[in-house]
Amino acid sequence: MATADYQQRLRAQRWIKTLTFFSVLILGGAALVVIDNLLLSIVLAVMISYLISPIVSYLEGAGLTRLISIILVYSFFTTLAGIVIWAVSPFIALQLSSLKTHLPEYVDGTVTLFNDTTRALELNSGGVIQLDISDRLRAWLTNQSSRLVEVLPSALSSSASVLFLSPLLGFFILKDGQQFSREILKLVPNNIFELTLSLQHQISQQIAYYIRARIVEAFIVGLVCLIGFLTIGYPYAVLLALFAAIANLIPYVGPLFGAAPGIIIALINHTSGLTLALVCTVYIIAQLIDNFIIIPLVVARIVNLHPLTVILVVLLGAQSMGILGMLISIPLASTIKVTFRSVYGHLTGNSL
Repeated sequence: MATADYQQRLRAQRWIKTLTFFSVLILGGAALVVIDNLLLSIVLAVMISYLISPIVSYLEGAGLTRLISIILVYSFFTTLAGIVIWAVSPFIALQLSSLKTHLPEYVDGTVTLFNDTTRALELNSGGVIQLDISDRLRAWLTNQSSRLVEVLPSALSSSASVLFLSPLLGFFILKDGQQFSREILKLVPNNIFELTLSLQHQISQQIAYYIRARIVEAFIVGLVCLIGFLTIGYPYAVLLALFAAIANLIPYVGPLFGAAPGIIIALINHTSGLTLALVCTVYIIAQLIDNFIIIPLVVARIVNLHPLTVILVVLLGAQSMGILGMLISIPLASTIKVTFRSVYGHLTGNSL
């Protein structure tokens, strides 16, 4: 009788732990969706923690406490970021002001470029291809340009809150992340504890490799583009290099997006063929360095996903969450893949 009561209490505790565990997951996911900028802030905070955690661990291994190690690393990178922002912000502000002034000209130039291209297609196709959407294209570009100017103050305000919140969250992830993980693992039912612990280690390791590799990639691509544009004296060098670096974080299609503004500006401005060739050469050199040097050496441990899977999940991320969805789609797909394989192996005893 006592044994039966004991087993009943164990089952009740197991169910309570299971319900609590999944309730925490559901509530956490709901909070990410409902609270403005929380998901983006947490994504950036996780990136910050993964980027600097090896340095923190090294200092901690050298005899410093974890808190002191984090404070030292944060102080160094905060000072470095402040110096970079102080040095670069005047150039960015100047180029943004110039871009805002010439934006109507670029809208008209884009429409003219599109008209010339469609006219050539119509002539070469013998009239089979008929495209007459220049008015709609002009209206759409004008609308997007005006929206950009209107939403810029709110976007800057939102960015300021994210930039303040992300390092703060990153600090506490580094300081208390391990303790928080242990507390969450205490809620995991005993029958899936080992599976969850293994999953947590695998997912954390893969995401860490991915984030570090992609950040290094983006930095080098942006630096190569900046040096190239400054060398040839191309306008908006800082903005174009920054855009190319951020776009390069998106797999496969990112480099195309990153190169488009620079090439379009060259075509609209009717620059010489040599200048256009030099702009294209800058982008090509950046991608050659990326694909033949950075990826083999730095991205050697990146998540193993089929190219078609990558394209599909990036498109799905873009449809659901825009640019942020495109950026987090690959780590999320990798997490789902690792989870599915581990759960399948746990249930069947066979590995995929």
